[in-house]
This record gives sequence, structure tokens and C-alpha cells, in this order.
Amino acid sequence: MELFLPSLIILVLLGFFIFLILPRTGSMVLSVICLIALIAAGFHHFNMFYSEYTLSTWQNNLVAYAPWVVLGVSFVFIISAVMYMFADSETKAMVPDVVKAPIEQIQGAVENAAAIMPSAASATNAVTGYINRALNTNQQGQGQGQGQGQGRNRNSPVLPGGFKASEY
Repeated sequence: MELFLPSLIILVLLGFFIFLILPRTGSMVLSVICLIALIAAGFHHFNMFYSEYTLSTWQNNLVAYAPWVVLGVSFVFIISAVMYMFADSETKAMVPDVVKAPIEQIQGAVENAAAIMPSAASATNAVTGYINRALNTNQQGQGQGQGQGQGRNRNSPVLPGGFKASEY
């Protein structure tokens, strides 16, 4: 009876939690709860079976081979990279498009984005237009010595694409 009642109480509490509280929580809360439960279960498992882990020494024989495995994999990658760099164009043609495509895709995406980008004239809205007009009328009253009284924006620089930096 000693082992049965605590586990029964835990099952009832978990059932209450699972059916009434868990469906109302968000995904972030569920992720944190799962992470905490996973860490707690791992910690409990390691503490419970610590003696078995210390007696389990067959893995220690494999530790001696780990540097050689890492070096072997590294050499394979280095040799394949050097072979690709010095290969002729026929060999590079056999490389799948998945390897060659990223730079071409990025260049194409940049060209497409530049083509559909709105003009500089559409960047101003009614509020900025009203503020610019108010500033320009204020400057026209003060800027009599600036030529024909057009304010500071009379000689507005031209941006690439033929748009003026300011319409006002």
C-alpha cells in the first residue's frame, strides 16, 4: 500500500493538470515546461543509475579512437574541397545545382527586389508633405538672399533613377 497511494495521487494530479490546465497554456509555456521536465527527468535518471554509469566502462576503450575519427573526417572534407577547387569545368558541371544555386538565387532576388522597389517620390506621405511645406514657407520668408526665394531645397540633389531628394 505504501507504493500504491503516492503513485495514485500523482496520477490523479497529472490527469487534472493534463485535461484542465494544459490545453489553456500557450506554446511558449508548454515548451518551457517540457524543457524543465526533460532536465528534471535526466537529472533524476542520472542520480538513480549513477553506479551503473560508473561501472559501465566499455565506452572508455573508444575514447582513444576519437581524435583519429575527427582527423579522418576533416581530411576527407579538406581533400574534397581541394579537388573541387582544382577540378575542370566538366567536373563542376556534375555538381548538383543545390550546391551552385545559392549565390545565383541571391543575385536574382536582389535584382527582383530592386525592380519592384517603390520610387523615392512615394516615400513621403501627407504628414511629411505638410511639414515640408510649412518649413519651406517659413524658410522662404527668411531666405531672401538665397536666389529667387525658393528656400534651401531649390537645388535639391538628384538621386539615382532621376528622382529629386525632396519635392518641396
